[in-house]
Amino acid sequence: MHPLIITPLFPPAVGGSATYFGQLAGLLASRPEIDRLTLLTEQASGPPPLEERGKLVILRLLPRRISMPPRPYLWHAASYLQTQFWFARRLPGLVKTEQIDLIHFHTRYRGRWFYQALRRSAVPVVADLRDKLTDPAQLLSVSQLLMCCCEGVRDFALTGGYPASRLRVIPMAFTPPPMPDAAEIQQIRATLHIGAEPYLLFLGDITANKGVLDLLPAFARWHERHPQVKLVLAGVNRLGKTFLDAMSATPGALYVGSVAHEQAVALIAGAEIVLLPSRSEGLPRVMLEALALNRRVLAPPHIPEFERYIPDYALSEISAPAIVAALERIWSYPPPPPFPFEPHRFSHVVTQILNVYHELQR
Repeated sequence: MHPLIITPLFPPAVGGSATYFGQLAGLLASRPEIDRLTLLTEQASGPPPLEERGKLVILRLLPRRISMPPRPYLWHAASYLQTQFWFARRLPGLVKTEQIDLIHFHTRYRGRWFYQALRRSAVPVVADLRDKLTDPAQLLSVSQLLMCCCEGVRDFALTGGYPASRLRVIPMAFTPPPMPDAAEIQQIRATLHIGAEPYLLFLGDITANKGVLDLLPAFARWHERHPQVKLVLAGVNRLGKTFLDAMSATPGALYVGSVAHEQAVALIAGAEIVLLPSRSEGLPRVMLEALALNRRVLAPPHIPEFERYIPDYALSEISAPAIVAALERIWSYPPPPPFPFEPHRFSHVVTQILNVYHELQR
C-alpha cells in the first residue's frame, strides 16, 4: 500500500498538528502493510525539498503559508492562490507518477481548486478533520470517508451534513510527555523572563477563535483579586496589533512569542492553570499535555470527553464573565482526576488508521 498524506504542518513546523503528523508518519511507515508512504507538506527553512527516511518520503514542495508567521492580507491572499494553483497543476500528476493508492489529507487544506485536484487524482480519499473550522458539507464531495479525532468533531460533522455511515472516530494519538525536572522549569522561567511569581498559561496560536480576546479582559478582572499571579501567553501572534494593544491594556500579562515543543512542556509543568477558552477545538493537545503533567486546566466548552471526565474544569461558554467565574473556582481546586489516555496510544491509533486505509481500498 502506498498512501499520500497531505498536511501543511510537519516538523520543523511547531504546534500540535505538526507534532501529531511528525509522529504518525514515522509509525505508519514502520508497519508492514505500508510499502511506501509519501508525505506532502509545505517548504521549510533548512530541510531539503526531498527527504527519505526508509519507507517514508517527505516532499516539502508546497508554498509556505499556514506554517508561516502572520503576513499582510495581500500576501495571505496571494499565497492562498499560489497553493491552490500548485494543487490544480501538480497533484494529479504526482499521484500518477508516484503510483499513490490513496490520499489522506489534513482539512487545514481546503478550497475549490484543491478539491477539484483531489477528484481528478482518481484514487480513494479520506479527510482528516481535527477541528471545527472546515465545512463538512464541502468534504462530502471529495472524500469517501471522514476521520474525526474526537466525539465533538464527529458531532460537528454530523450536524454539518456528513453521513454517519462514512464517519470514523479515531482518537487523537497522544503520548504523555515526561515530567520536566525543577531545573528545566526554572530554566524556562529565566529564558523567557517570567520571574518567580505564579502564572497562568495560554499556549497556542493567538487568534480570535482561540478566545484570546475574551481571555485578556477576563484575566484583568481576575487579576485585581490575585495581583501576585501573571498570565503568560505563548504562540504565534496571528492577530497582530489588535492582540498587542489588548496585551498592553492587561496588567500582569506577558507575551513570550512562539516556543519549541520542549519549552512548551516545561512552561506547562510550571503553570498553576493552563487555559484554552477556544471555540474551534476538537480535542486540544495542550489540554491533554497539561492533564498528563498533573496541571489544573481551564478547558474549552462543549467537548464531550472533558465534560465526561473533568466537568469541573470545563467552561460553560466563551465569555469574560464565564472565564472569571471558572478561574476563581478552579484556583482553589486540586489537580483534576486522571484522564483516560489509553485510547490515545499511538499503537491503537495507527492500527485504526490502517483499517480505514484498507476500507478505502475495498
